[in-house]
Amino acid sequence: MQRRRRRRKTRQLYFRMVFWIIIAIVSFNLIRGTMAKYKSTGTSNANIDFAYYIVKEQSISQELKLQSILPRDEAYVYTFLVANHNETERTQTALEYTFKIKATTNLPLQYSVHRDGETTELITSITTDQDSDGTYFKNITIQGDNLGFRQNEEKTYKLEVIFPKQYNRAEYEGIVEYIEITIDSKQKIS
Repeated sequence: MQRRRRRRKTRQLYFRMVFWIIIAIVSFNLIRGTMAKYKSTGTSNANIDFAYYIVKEQSISQELKLQSILPRDEAYVYTFLVANHNETERTQTALEYTFKIKATTNLPLQYSVHRDGETTELITSITTDQDSDGTYFKNITIQGDNLGFRQNEEKTYKLEVIFPKQYNRAEYEGIVEYIEITIDSKQKIS
């Protein structure tokens, strides 16, 4: 009689273990199958590196690190867009804006800025200043423009950075150049 009870308990224990293992496997598969998976892709025919959405008087800055720039004959071109609207709102007043570029002087780079499709140089001045840590920066002032408020407007600019081929020397290898582009906007007063 005791032997029979022991066998019965052992059999019940095996059934319970198998039952719980099956429940665990089924639960795992259900949870794995119900977890959210998100994948997003997008395409655009515009090749924009930066976008500035000006919907009020403000100052907006974005940084650009030139890490793998090599001396060559062609300019490195960075495109940025200035718009008076974003996805949800548009400026309520006409705005005028100006650009400033602040760049380290680690590499002997030459800068040029113009509107997309135009050749007119928009750089109005270049000065070099030293900060409190002793780091030298180029301060480049760029002619701005105006944006209206009645309809959505976008203006595209090209920043061309030239690293002349004559500097193809080991001393410039691995040096990172830092650029900050700032757009200051204010209400246009006619």
